Amino acid sequence: MTDNDTRFEYQVVHLKPAFIGGIEDDALQTALNAAGREGWELLQIVHAENPDLGMRLVFQRAR
Repeated sequence: MTDNDTRFEYQVVHLKPAFIGGIEDDALQTALNAAGREGWELLQIVHAENPDLGMRLVFQRAR
């Protein structure tokens, strides 16, 4: 399989929690809007059980 056979590419964005509390809504909205403007589609949100670890946003877009 070569790179030309890949139909999608993926991007992972790690959002770190605020000093006190979890992920701020503004930070999440900013990350989603920025990825959307670049043609990325949200595929999955991964939360850790420990809120101090933040969350990961997984995006995909067609090549």
